Amino acid sequence: MKAQLLVILVLAAVPAEEPLPQSSALELVGTVSDVVVYRGQAQVTRTIQLDLPKGSSEIVVEKLPKRIIPDSLYAQASDGITVSSVRYREQTAKLDIREQMEQLEEQIDKVKRDIARIDKKIAHGQAMVARYEPFWRLTVDMADRDLDKSLLQAEPIEKLTQYLESRLNQIHEEGLQLDDQKADLEKQLQELQHQQAELKAKRSRIEREATIFVNNDNAGKAVIRLSYLVDGANWIPHYNLRANPDQEAVVIEYNAIINQSSGEGWDNVAVTLSTAQPAMVAAPPTLDPMKVEAGSGPAPAMSYVEAMVPPGQVSVDVQQQQIAPRSLGEQLKQIQSQRRVMKGKGIEATQALNTAAWQDQMMELQAQKDAVQTIQAERRKLARSEGVSVTYTLPGRMTMPSRDERQLVTIKTFQTKADFFMVATPLLTDYVYLQAELVNDSDTILLAGLADMYRTGAFVGKGGVGLITIGEKFTVGFGVDSQVQIVREFEDKKIDTLWGNRVEKYHYRLAVNNYKDRKMRLCLLERIPYTEDEKLKIEDFETNLPLSTDAEYLRTQRKKGVLRWDIDLQPNTIGEKATVVTYSYTIKYDKDRHVRPVPTRR
Repeated sequence: MKAQLLVILVLAAVPAEEPLPQSSALELVGTVSDVVVYRGQAQVTRTIQLDLPKGSSEIVVEKLPKRIIPDSLYAQASDGITVSSVRYREQTAKLDIREQMEQLEEQIDKVKRDIARIDKKIAHGQAMVARYEPFWRLTVDMADRDLDKSLLQAEPIEKLTQYLESRLNQIHEEGLQLDDQKADLEKQLQELQHQQAELKAKRSRIEREATIFVNNDNAGKAVIRLSYLVDGANWIPHYNLRANPDQEAVVIEYNAIINQSSGEGWDNVAVTLSTAQPAMVAAPPTLDPMKVEAGSGPAPAMSYVEAMVPPGQVSVDVQQQQIAPRSLGEQLKQIQSQRRVMKGKGIEATQALNTAAWQDQMMELQAQKDAVQTIQAERRKLARSEGVSVTYTLPGRMTMPSRDERQLVTIKTFQTKADFFMVATPLLTDYVYLQAELVNDSDTILLAGLADMYRTGAFVGKGGVGLITIGEKFTVGFGVDSQVQIVREFEDKKIDTLWGNRVEKYHYRLAVNNYKDRKMRLCLLERIPYTEDEKLKIEDFETNLPLSTDAEYLRTQRKKGVLRWDIDLQPNTIGEKATVVTYSYTIKYDKDRHVRPVPTRR
């Protein structure tokens, strides 16, 4: 019978009982062999191979990392071995550093003495310069006096001048050399003092160990696997999407950016990435009743209320927790963010989850219809991302030292067919953008992440990929395409008065130039105003090309005045051959009124 047993840790600062008399402690480190990186944590597995005697043994696994989560320790053993318990302990280790400290102190003293000698030499050189200075002035004065008397004793003055100049130059060069030597010694002194400080800090350190008690049916070789969670590890998805419109294909490079600062290096390990929550609590939270009453006056504006109430504490009064009002979208994001933090804690987070749910429902009860629709849309996004748990096993083995830098690894690379099309919104920008409709025809779920977008090998900008399941369609952008250009013109505005009403007729023209030598599909977006005011009529819409028949567009955007044409641009259609779209519409309203915008809530 296999002894692959998971053992719940009994946490203790020191072992609660003495090792069995017949056992002998084996002190080992083991080898980090497998790592599962979660969001914010990692599960590390050390493999320990050793010879075990028959009977009970105590195995001490040393040098556990600083950021270990002690109550996550568990152990497994090979056939014929039973793991009876796993215990964690910390102890302060005193290092004998006297000899090293004495050597450092001797070196520091020597460097300080050398610096002091150099300071004295520099001072001596300065004194010599001061001593020669009167003689230099004397030669100048003698030369001036002899010139005044038309007498010039050139040879003695020249010899004295040359001697003084040579000596002062020599002192100057020696001073420069001494300055360089002093700078080198001061740098050496700083390094030695830094080593001294580090050595003092290591004088006492905390050693973290796991003690595994096992029982072996037969003596012989054994394999023990010790696993534990560590903080300081994380990974996020990142993509490179490389478009090749000529081949109607896109290469998707699905990468992960990993960073780990757990305090121990992972050398030549098998790495798995996961979105699971290792600290998930098994028991579900309890749903509390929600009691409401009718208050007087209009409902107060909802503002964000702190949802994180620690389990076991009494919830504070909501009115006292209100802070500066935020937009509905900000409130939803904050509530959802807090909910994500607590959702895996199950029954332990009952109070905090109920508080967040209370806020969620109160926004439903007090918000207007359009705001409730926004809430529902946000909930759909949350539901789509919350339930996804995926695991990626990376090929080969990897080395990841414990450090702050990030490391990019590839999860999957695959090529998929792409349906390219152009998107133009001339009301917003003159640029025309290239987009592609893709299908995730790989065997891998794609998580939401940022992306670098490339077209025919050139970087075109930043983008993003949402959560894409296997077989799902999605659309991504590949930047501006200057070979398709559009010009929007306001052609005419006619104003008439009919039966006391003002009638305004608007005419627009859009010209699309396709410089490509192949046919391109264009999604052209415009808009006309729309209204819910019965005193204002917007009608008589006409266009030379039919609008899109896309069902989703007709259901959501068309009734709000958004115009969409799906046009096949023929190759090399420019100038007189350009594709032209015209449209017009009429606005009617009482001549004593005027048209004004209605603020849009986002």
